[in-house]
Amino acid sequence: MEFETIRIEGDGPVRHLILNRPHVHNAVNRQFVSDMNAALWELDRIKGLRVVILRGEGKSFCSGADLKDRPFNEPATSTVTRSKDSTHMVDILASLSPITIACIHNYCIGGGAVLPAFCDFRIAAKSTKLTINEISIGVNLGWNSIPPVMQLVGAARAKEMIILGRTYEADQLLEIGYVNEVVKDDDLIAAGERLAAHICRQPPMPVWSTKASINAYARALDGSIQHLDHLAMAFMGKSPNTPIARKTYFDKSTPEYVDE
Repeated sequence: MEFETIRIEGDGPVRHLILNRPHVHNAVNRQFVSDMNAALWELDRIKGLRVVILRGEGKSFCSGADLKDRPFNEPATSTVTRSKDSTHMVDILASLSPITIACIHNYCIGGGAVLPAFCDFRIAAKSTKLTINEISIGVNLGWNSIPPVMQLVGAARAKEMIILGRTYEADQLLEIGYVNEVVKDDDLIAAGERLAAHICRQPPMPVWSTKASINAYARALDGSIQHLDHLAMAFMGKSPNTPIARKTYFDKSTPEYVDE
């Protein structure tokens, strides 16, 4: 199957799932979410597939939400639907039977910063610059992403990453445990394939069952707060402070927030 914003390459036990909107640094729009859902569904049904390598085409891994695709005046019901579709996408990614490896490079912003957290392993190129900037532009972090981020780096560091919206480079991400390995940019794909080959040398059923058990334990309570993401996203879409935050974030001016 072919997709507008996603590309699947490879054969045998390993496939590459490639984010394919390089002209906008693989920014996430509605078509992207739809294509990802369909592609992940397809991948999970390939017999004998052991590993999926997630990577971005072009200059960056993923620059997050395509703001041109998110109007301020969107009805709350549409915002909730969009939020649920995106959360479904990362739920499928997290629960894929094959092992998933995120190979990230250059800009990983917003959704592009948390998408790797739903993978089993993360390899960062030296060029990586990762920023979780949702709060900085006036919205909550959606996709039920707080739990996997916190599981990787702990509560205190998760608050720092999400609330402060700081940018982290590859070596910092390795130090705090967000990625498993840092490599040179020209070695990124090869590093993913080396790890995939190592995984493929392990017997399939123990790998699958161990991944399923770890995920079941780690994600046991995730669904209990998932609905709050959708409601919060709908509220933020109507907040008078959201356009203020977005404007001042990009033009670097001082925000003057209003009482809500």
